Amino acid sequence: MCTIAAMREDMTIDHLEVGHPARPAAAVALLTSAAGAAAFTLFAYLTTQVRVVRAGSPWQGDPYDAVVTFTMFFVPLLGALGAARALLCRRDRPLPRYRVEQLLRTALVCTLLVAATLATDWAAVAARADRASWDGGTTWLIASLLPLTGMTAESLLLHRRAIRRLPEPAPGAEDVGGDWLDDLAPLANLLAGSRSRTGRALAALICRGGVLDFVRLRFALLAAAAALAAGLLVATGLASGEGWPGVLLFAVEAAVFAGGTFAFVMICNSALRFAVSPPVSRTRRAARIATTAGALALPVSLALRDTVWQLLGFGDQVDSVGPWAAVTLACALLTGALTFGTAAAMLAARPETRK
Repeated sequence: MCTIAAMREDMTIDHLEVGHPARPAAAVALLTSAAGAAAFTLFAYLTTQVRVVRAGSPWQGDPYDAVVTFTMFFVPLLGALGAARALLCRRDRPLPRYRVEQLLRTALVCTLLVAATLATDWAAVAARADRASWDGGTTWLIASLLPLTGMTAESLLLHRRAIRRLPEPAPGAEDVGGDWLDDLAPLANLLAGSRSRTGRALAALICRGGVLDFVRLRFALLAAAAALAAGLLVATGLASGEGWPGVLLFAVEAAVFAGGTFAFVMICNSALRFAVSPPVSRTRRAARIATTAGALALPVSLALRDTVWQLLGFGDQVDSVGPWAAVTLACALLTGALTFGTAAAMLAARPETRK
């Protein structure tokens, strides 16, 4: 794979020359998105973690709070990854088109996550959610949505302009492909210093040790392990801050955050090409899609648990942990099963399936 990465540095494949009009447009879009992500992260932290501020928030309860619970983690994480990779983009050197395009996609995903959260917050305001808890600070909270909304809208417009200015891929460039793992070796060299033995040794290990091939072949399993670890950490943090909730509630909280994290990573991998895996069979691909959908259904069903409970005719809201866990798990399993059947049928109808 490192051989392919070296090929991508060949000027004949697909590069943006110094002075290309797409470069300044991409830089402005990336910087605006980074500023918006930073502002959103600060806003999300203050409105969810500072009790005095959160007390009068219209979006402090589910399903509104479930959205920001995830985006306040994913937006800065994705932004940090993009910022690290952007270090490889030098003004005085040609830039591989695939790198610029994937960075723009990453920034766009960050902006869309922010936009989705702001839309949820505005929906809470329109619905006058938790109206009884509104206080003198609520007006300021609502007003603070305005500059964030304006910045997000401007960022989306700048992304549209930057993407439109990108040239069409050079002939054969799409076949070569490109993912984030290919930039690990040059990034290691850059961060450690060109004259650093550590940087050269790390880059050589990445290229020659089969590390990247291992990650590409087992990306879904590694993503699941990382998501489970994240879920356990978040559940443990909640337990330490709010008191031990009991084994069942702890397990549900860990599973919900792990499921949401796994789904986010897998969806981002498809859109942003973190690791391009070798082609797999139709059945395995359908199973992977179904697993992702089922994992995504965990936080969604949790956020909408009262609505689901009402549709089932069991009352106005879930009043205990047992039914809460049962509804969440049942929705996830049902979503996964339906998605597997649909995906398997659609993939079987295609003459050829590629990752």
